[in-house]
Amino acid sequence: MVCLALIFICKPWAYSATEAGEVLAVKKNVYLIRDEQRSDAVPQMRLLLKDTVETDKKSRTKLFFTDDSILNLGELSRVVVEEYIYSPEKKRSKSIYKLIDGSLKVVVGRSDLEIHTPTAVAAARGTKFIIWAEGRDDFTKSCAMVLEGEVLFKSINEDVSDTVTIGNGNMSCVPMGGPPGGIEPVPAAVSKRFTSNSVVVGTSTDNGTASDVSQDSTGLMGVPPVALEPAGSLTNVTIELVFP
Repeated sequence: MVCLALIFICKPWAYSATEAGEVLAVKKNVYLIRDEQRSDAVPQMRLLLKDTVETDKKSRTKLFFTDDSILNLGELSRVVVEEYIYSPEKKRSKSIYKLIDGSLKVVVGRSDLEIHTPTAVAAARGTKFIIWAEGRDDFTKSCAMVLEGEVLFKSINEDVSDTVTIGNGNMSCVPMGGPPGGIEPVPAAVSKRFTSNSVVVGTSTDNGTASDVSQDSTGLMGVPPVALEPAGSLTNVTIELVFP
């Protein structure tokens, strides 16, 4: 009887998982890895704690989370939902995402958010930034450029205490085992490269209707993007918005 009781007590824990968000949009080949099982990622697929999402060449995906944060994963990239604690009472979360490789555009919602890379940690609240990791072994480095707000950027090595605050329009890089480099304006070529790599255009909703999701669009959980319609004649309209 004691053994049976333990089985029934432990069973819910064995199958429990923290739901963090959902896949909002995909372009080409995107995969979700859960419990060592790899499957094709599709819009409205749930994202759970410890899930890994990865993209192939020329592939991208947009991930939406319950705290209104959005992650745009670029091509040849891999990210893990490392930690996600959401408080329904405060409607706020504490989240950590591990960017193993590639690039990630982050729109921080109601979250104390961190992005961990092989060399660096980026911490932000209510911010928009792009972070990427490149190189191998001792030549690995991670860089972050801020599009809106500020990001605290430091080495993932706890023995390196230096931290920099990157402001709007600037960037910094952290090499393997070293402190963050100087803050400098984002070169136009770098901005163009990673901004275009974060655009997710072309996906499908749950009914298979083709749709277009721009790089800064947001959405509600369970609500698919609006389907594209052929352009016609333009008519001026007046819309009254009432806020509670």
